[in-house]
Amino acid sequence: MSNVAITASVGKGGVNKNQDVITVQKLLNQNIKAIAAPLLKVDGQIGSKTISAIEAFQQKVMGIASPDGRVDPGGRTIKRLGSAETKEVVWPLKSN
Repeated sequence: MSNVAITASVGKGGVNKNQDVITVQKLLNQNIKAIAAPLLKVDGQIGSKTISAIEAFQQKVMGIASPDGRVDPGGRTIKRLGSAETKEVVWPLKSN
């Protein structure tokens, strides 16, 4: 998944297009152990859990002291999410 792309920003203050949010949610779930967060519901809706997971990834995996909770097209976070060595596929997710 190293060629992962989103068309608009996702997260805090982002455009949050449904398909882009789904892409980021799936990538975050594939890195869930590295960020020590609960699995996200992959629904394309931005919310506090998705933003918190973005911030945790930026802080714990990328080493950003003050994460912004946003994933931008072509930015460091989406590149790192798409190539993170910590990926562990957890699909399919069961609904709660």
